Amino acid sequence: MSVLVGYATAGGSTRGIAERIAAGLHGGTAVELGVPGEAVSVRDYDALVLGSAIHNGQWLPAAAAAVERIRAELEGRTVWAFSVSSVGATSTTLSPRLARYLRRGTPEPRAVQMLRSVADVRDHRFFAGAIGPGDWPGFGRVVFRMMGGRYGDARDWDDIDAWTGRIRSALAEDAR
Repeated sequence: MSVLVGYATAGGSTRGIAERIAAGLHGGTAVELGVPGEAVSVRDYDALVLGSAIHNGQWLPAAAAAVERIRAELEGRTVWAFSVSSVGATSTTLSPRLARYLRRGTPEPRAVQMLRSVADVRDHRFFAGAIGPGDWPGFGRVVFRMMGGRYGDARDWDDIDAWTGRIRSALAEDAR
């Protein structure tokens, strides 16, 4: 079983999550970490785990372009997707009250919807990332603070590990 863990990162949070997922999938599985579309062919992999940082509600342009570029090769392929922003499924850099509201109404990024149209997307998970004072420019810092934003690392490693465990179990089941 071979898996590509592909990602696009803006400030490093997504790379850290991708590295953690890749490390958690090792053990009976050949795992390669990289940027989707830079691999020779995604056809070389039995499954893909693709993720991106979220800016303005969407995957980074490089990630969306990579999905578009490899779209034909994704037909019927098994994929798990993850998105990294201020609000994850279990943690947040924003106020808890605002995070609860946003979790209910945040649509999937267009790139994930595109993945669903061509691949067997088993799951899409939102994770919170890390944010520092320089990550939101100018007026964005004011808005961030007004939303109850707190600087720091909000990545929930236990949640990331649990999600990775579910992927590992599904891969083992698929291999049988």
